[in-house]
Amino acid sequence: MEAIDQLYWWVLIIAGLGTFIYMMFSDAFEMFEGWFNPAVILSFLALGAGIGLILNALAHVSPMIGLAVALVGSLALTTLLYLFVLLPLSNAEESIGLTDEALVGRVGRLTVPIPEGGYGEVLIETVTGSLLKTAQSLDGTSISTDYRVVIIEVKGNIAIVMPYDEPTIREEI
Repeated sequence: MEAIDQLYWWVLIIAGLGTFIYMMFSDAFEMFEGWFNPAVILSFLALGAGIGLILNALAHVSPMIGLAVALVGSLALTTLLYLFVLLPLSNAEESIGLTDEALVGRVGRLTVPIPEGGYGEVLIETVTGSLLKTAQSLDGTSISTDYRVVIIEVKGNIAIVMPYDEPTIREEI
């Protein structure tokens, strides 16, 4: 085995072990963002070593030409991986859930009535699902489950609500 093949194998093994360690302890690496993200660097190394091994095994090119092609190919593939996979995933990490600020102004219905000066529960239905939140009346009055409510603000994970309209439950004739 040539020395360059051994180098490729060692880089591939180290990048694989580094990827495994990164997967286990990724929360410790949150300080790295963008191109210096360990996932980007490790994928660059692994792709470069893999391309180099394949070129040496199949194309029988000069080791320096193989190294240059492996580096350029790895850079191109890592760039595509970063731009079309890692970057969108990092931006979409919390896009499904609603933040407390996004709840303000939403209309929901009470599943547990709010007693005077107490707490109840409001159900907010969205496109992605339903969310239950502890609710408290804005002015401290009681609100029955007959009313829909609008969320005025969210304080400490408690939705401050007020009645939205007339009673929505009507007797059947």
